Amino acid sequence: MKKRYSELYDLNKDLINGYKIRANNHTELLNCLRAVNQAIQRAGRLRVGKPKNQVITACRDAIKNNNVNALFKIMRAGTASSSL
Repeated sequence: MKKRYSELYDLNKDLINGYKIRANNHTELLNCLRAVNQAIQRAGRLRVGKPKNQVITACRDAIKNNNVNALFKIMRAGTASSSL
């Protein structure tokens, strides 16, 4: 019986450690997403009207397509097709 409680204790400890790791990863992910979103909003605020919406939409599309280089170009120049 003592051995089973010890195994249960170890299993519970492993589960708690796994949860802590997932919770920390989730928190870090949310912080990174906030930072990316703030950067996109700042890039959009450099423009007014339709170009602002186009930049924000293009940035979000670049993120969806996992295209970091295009994201940086869009933030800098306002469009991914511009050559710098």
